[in-house]
Amino acid sequence: MEQRVNDLKDKLKMKGYGKFSDLSIHEEDGTTIFLAKDTDAEDSPDKKAIYVKVFARDAALSFDVQESALIEAQYHEAAPDFIWATNDEVNYYADCIESIPLSEIPSVIDVTKKEKKPLTKRELWSQKTYSTLQKKFDDLHELLYGPAGKDNISSTNEAIDELSKFLFMEIFRLHHPNYVLQDGEQAGLKLLEILKFEYIEENRKEAVKQIRQAFKEIKNHDDYVATNDLGEKCYIFNEDEYIKLENPTNYIAAFKSFQNLGQFEDENGISINATLKDVSGDILGRIFDVLMRGKYDNKVGQATYLTPRPVTEAMVEMVFHDIITNPKEASKILRVDEKGIPTFRILDGTCGSAGFEIKAYEVLKRYILNQFTGTMKDRMQQLFELMKEHTFVGADSSRNMVLKARLNMAMHGLPKAPIFWVDNSLTTASLELEHYDIVITNPPFGAGSVKNTTTEGEAILNYYTSGIDDHGKSGRTGLCLGAKPNANGIWKQVNATDQAVLFIDRYLQLLKPGGRLIIVLPDGILSNSGYKYVREYIMGKKNEVTGEFEGGRAVVKAVVSLPTVTFQLSGTGAKTSFLYIKKKEHENEKQGPVFMAVAEEIGFDVKNKHEVQLGNDRNDLLKIVEAYKKGI
Repeated sequence: MEQRVNDLKDKLKMKGYGKFSDLSIHEEDGTTIFLAKDTDAEDSPDKKAIYVKVFARDAALSFDVQESALIEAQYHEAAPDFIWATNDEVNYYADCIESIPLSEIPSVIDVTKKEKKPLTKRELWSQKTYSTLQKKFDDLHELLYGPAGKDNISSTNEAIDELSKFLFMEIFRLHHPNYVLQDGEQAGLKLLEILKFEYIEENRKEAVKQIRQAFKEIKNHDDYVATNDLGEKCYIFNEDEYIKLENPTNYIAAFKSFQNLGQFEDENGISINATLKDVSGDILGRIFDVLMRGKYDNKVGQATYLTPRPVTEAMVEMVFHDIITNPKEASKILRVDEKGIPTFRILDGTCGSAGFEIKAYEVLKRYILNQFTGTMKDRMQQLFELMKEHTFVGADSSRNMVLKARLNMAMHGLPKAPIFWVDNSLTTASLELEHYDIVITNPPFGAGSVKNTTTEGEAILNYYTSGIDDHGKSGRTGLCLGAKPNANGIWKQVNATDQAVLFIDRYLQLLKPGGRLIIVLPDGILSNSGYKYVREYIMGKKNEVTGEFEGGRAVVKAVVSLPTVTFQLSGTGAKTSFLYIKKKEHENEKQGPVFMAVAEEIGFDVKNKHEVQLGNDRNDLLKIVEAYKKGI
């Protein structure tokens, strides 16, 4: 270990970090920890610091381990700027203050010191409890799905659903301590009391009966009801949803895990019994998100494929860089309507577990709460609270995924975020036209073709020819990609097409003029000759004399190629890329240079159907985003 640490110090010295703390041993996992500081800054407040955590060579640096290490670094008293966690094979780097993954630790001269808000004792406790809670959530999932606790559950996803219901009830009771039940035999009882694990231990089957009935009563309480673009109410749970579990042992284990969180001292030195209410939304949300991605089985039900986190982060960081660094674009974030409601909207029409919305929320929160000071900061905080209810919009045709997405958002502190079920995002009236500033999405593609051999498929293809006139020409508005031009340039409806093609058309319809779309697509749409009409539909045809593109509905900003491993864990080795375009604000808007990059590695591999972390230095997407931001 001594030699390994010395090697790490030598690498840090080359970057300007030369003052090192004594080594310490982490009590929980036996890792070695030290701090590296700016060589020349002495003890100045501007001294740059790195938290270095050295794992055993055979230790797995899974995503939850990396996340735990980051949070551990964030609450360290030295307030480090960066973290470097390593087992020699895998290297994880991140900006501690902004929770941003990095491809490597920057040299001292490249670091701009950022202000770090001092953490309260409650916040410190919240961050410190991350690892403990993560293990509790994992253990609960294994109990519910494992042989010992199986209880009307047939899949790992159902275990997540049932755990979600328990979590919902625990959080509800903590935020509504005086709620008195009104329905059934338990009418008149306080919800706070019947959910205490001691009460369940004492009353067992009777308590289970009461809790299941209470869930039916509170599951769609007004505090968790969102509103879609049509003003319709959107609930977290389906009207017929109920708690499936019947074994009291499972109830006791769940609520005991949520309620036995120990104590912490507040700012006045008073000891407080900790609850999930004391865990910050960001921390609780991270725990739920890790649970989702680690336990979700995409091969059952409707085969929803979750976008890998490195891809989600890269796409969101790229598009928000363009918004935030452009004053004209950034001003759109702060706009409100005549009722004071924020008008900035971000959409994912096939949202899955809401990964894109959550990452967008984190980036926007960082921008709004760190960009302003004084009275303006107070105004921005008020605005951001309203944005939680209106800005982050998601839709999905899988009710189970909507449940997980709503709970995921609620865990992050957005219980009323407008995430809702739709029959089909391609045709639903629940999404308002030209209403969105950003669309970030990974739509169904490949096997999900739309064909005219079914009544539904024929109706969709008809809908996507509404922009074609009587002469077979595609206009500058309306939907057209349910058809394609023949050799004479006459657009004719196709018999079948990839859903992803239709989603491009759909999102251009939903975006405001000047709005931005960043979307995962199969490479065939971007390169095969059979889809040339789609590419020309987007950016126009190239004039061979002037070299300019003429026509088209959008300006292409970037294309980033992804490796075949990207969705391998989801059961497909399809070659994909993400396309980033900007809807034209006016007909004469010109196509500029297109940023193009190839990611050969994205920080993980898949072996024996398991995700194996490779580390940030083997995540080309981090380097690609950095290059995009620098305009390289």
